[in-house]
Amino acid sequence: MTPQLSGGTIRFVLEYAGITAAIAILVSSLNGVVGSALPSSDLKAAALVTAAAQSHHVSGSQARAAYAKAAFPKPALRYLYAVGWIGSASAPAACKAAQVLGPDPSVAAAQALRGSPRVLGLLRAAHVTVNQAAAAIGRGTTDGCP
Repeated sequence: MTPQLSGGTIRFVLEYAGITAAIAILVSSLNGVVGSALPSSDLKAAALVTAAAQSHHVSGSQARAAYAKAAFPKPALRYLYAVGWIGSASAPAACKAAQVLGPDPSVAAAQALRGSPRVLGLLRAAHVTVNQAAAAIGRGTTDGCP
């Protein structure tokens, strides 16, 4: 007998997979940064966005454009938006399925962020709350879906 997944379980799995990818992009893109901190300037953030996009086979210029259009006041939040955007743009099929079946990506982002002590430390150091970060990643995740 094959196990059956309910619609709610499928939605959670798809959404969580997309958000987990965004968190992985965030952590991997910061590994080489001095002090492993969220970017505090547009110049540093743009460089990180480009590197993250290229490492996930997404256009660097499109990712920088997404960063530039992010409606958040701090470079760190615009960077988190771009990370969510890159996560969606790098997996369009999963993104589309999550949009159809999934709940609000900000909720899944908040859960994933709270589950990563390293990311929580980065957010604290940047004076960004989990809710602010989750909103930025969630919005980027939604906007990055083709």
